[in-house]
Amino acid sequence: MMNWSFFFTLNQRRHTILQVAIGLLFCLTPIFINLPYKINLYLAWEGAYRMSIGQMPFRDFGMPLGYGFWIIPSIFFKIFGPWMSSLIKAQAFINALSLVSFHYILKALKVDNSLRTIGILIFCISYIFIHFWPWYNHTVFMYELIGMALLLNSVTQKGYKRYLLLVLSGVMIFLSFFTKQDIGGLAFLFGLIIATTSAIYERDVRVVVFFLGGFILAFALFVLPLLQYDFSYWFNFGQPPHSSRISLMDYLDDTFGVGSNLIRVYLLLIFVRIFMLLQSDLKAFINDKHQVLLVLVTLGFVVQALLAQVTSYIPANAHYYYHSFAVVFLLSSVKIEKYLYQPVSLLVICALIVFTWSNDFWKYGRRIVNRLNPTKEVLDYSRVSKKTWIIKNDTLKRDRSDWVNPPYKTFDNVTLPKSTVEGIGRLVGTYKGKKDLKVLNMTELPQLAHELGYEPLKGAEQPLWYHQSVAFFDREVSTICDNISKEHYDLVLFEIIPELNRFYPPDVLSCAKENYELEDRFLAPRSPENAFIEVYRKR
Repeated sequence: MMNWSFFFTLNQRRHTILQVAIGLLFCLTPIFINLPYKINLYLAWEGAYRMSIGQMPFRDFGMPLGYGFWIIPSIFFKIFGPWMSSLIKAQAFINALSLVSFHYILKALKVDNSLRTIGILIFCISYIFIHFWPWYNHTVFMYELIGMALLLNSVTQKGYKRYLLLVLSGVMIFLSFFTKQDIGGLAFLFGLIIATTSAIYERDVRVVVFFLGGFILAFALFVLPLLQYDFSYWFNFGQPPHSSRISLMDYLDDTFGVGSNLIRVYLLLIFVRIFMLLQSDLKAFINDKHQVLLVLVTLGFVVQALLAQVTSYIPANAHYYYHSFAVVFLLSSVKIEKYLYQPVSLLVICALIVFTWSNDFWKYGRRIVNRLNPTKEVLDYSRVSKKTWIIKNDTLKRDRSDWVNPPYKTFDNVTLPKSTVEGIGRLVGTYKGKKDLKVLNMTELPQLAHELGYEPLKGAEQPLWYHQSVAFFDREVSTICDNISKEHYDLVLFEIIPELNRFYPPDVLSCAKENYELEDRFLAPRSPENAFIEVYRKR
């Protein structure tokens, strides 16, 4: 007779299988669906494209950060081609690396495998699920996660393996810094605290020495060759009008404001748990290295998210990784693990977790419901309700329901406004294949370089993006306006975004209007649809 209990019991191995299944589901799903073109995607594409065709950062183009963000996407461009689908594949790989690192951090801290399943589910729902595309505020954290996983697992190794892991940890933490300075700097301080704590418990100062050695080695390999170029200027340091975007009042507002309510609740519960541990048996707590490291890691990631939301504020959910660390720590304190080996209990807990983070699911679920029941909602302002208590007078289109798939390879797996596709078509029809075409492309469509067949402009004044006072400064405005007045460019493409403050420099637009002739105008790939791309040619 068949033993049905075999199918209704969970063990360590089955939890591991479940973790892999959850990870694959969330990492691979975006590869098989079409997604709308999102703001700032042009930045990921252009940096990867320039590096994949051999252009060197800081020599051939500038950026106000390191190029760690574009390493993986450029490799995927080399393997699969400069397509949008390659970016999705690159992000799937980044998500997978993040999940594996998260798993090994919890394993090194001796978190039970059943609780690691819960942690991975929360990590996927609250963080992985919202990252379909590469973005530096996510990539910087991936490098940090890898570095922390290597650092925490080094203490379980002996001999050369231990010190190799420490060196590699330092290298990964440097890549975090070389992706974005603010979060990367916090990652370095965080890693140094963990390394110092481990050194104290192990009574081995070499833990810190080898960790710092890896960081310094990576610095020498990545930065020293760049110092002969304009590295310091583009790294937001040097000539005016560079200015700090860090404000004490911003930190106070974000720390004590509405946006940090949940972080403050987490910190309250974490400190209550720490207080209980200290009160119950102070000596036992201090002697338990893994418990102390678990506390430090949890606090580190939560506090990092609290600080990073000031300088890395786009998107607002970029730092939601802290949920998984906080919840795992709090659940471990109530000894929930025994229930997680019971299938029914695990299913109920997982369902509650999915319900808790249902806001992102509902964005897509609502579309499905609307398709199944395609009734157009009519607002009746004669009655006051949640949707009618404010009279809206907004004629701008804010949804992407009628966006279409462009017939161009670089835009595979994405949809664009029909007007944008038609505008690209006119450019391709007029300029594709023209020899030595020089294009100043100040738009969110860098893919035109591949579609029209021109090489992106090289030079110190060519940044990856043209946000004035962030990545584009007075010197660059002067140089490009001088080039326009001399008709150095065959085409000038300029994007106008009324609601953003100098996202593209208005002085350059004035120069183009004075010296070139307006040839075309079409929608930019943005929502709401109030941004336009203008095409200027020589008179």
